[in-house]
Amino acid sequence: MKTKQFLRTIFLCFTLLTFNYSCDMLEEEEEVEATTTNEKPGYDYTFTCPSGTKSTVPIPKGSEKCQKAQEYFAKIYGCNEADYFNQANCRVCNDCGWTNYCSVCK
Repeated sequence: MKTKQFLRTIFLCFTLLTFNYSCDMLEEEEEVEATTTNEKPGYDYTFTCPSGTKSTVPIPKGSEKCQKAQEYFAKIYGCNEADYFNQANCRVCNDCGWTNYCSVCK
């Protein structure tokens, strides 16, 4: 009888410890963002396509050069100007460091 009770106690302790540890693993850690003096706040960018369609997209915070590249990228892709896709990709690659877009750059 004492053995069963002892095993139940051990099992309960193990379960509680495991649950507590799992909860600690799931907690989100606070991110510390480094800000630089040349970083501009994000904003909404509105553009009009040659067809007359007007769109607005969010531009995240970043350097002015990167934000201009993102505006160009948004307009080119938003207006489906396929002849300029590679140029838009290279601008965000070079100006923002988005390496996933660098494969078409020379």
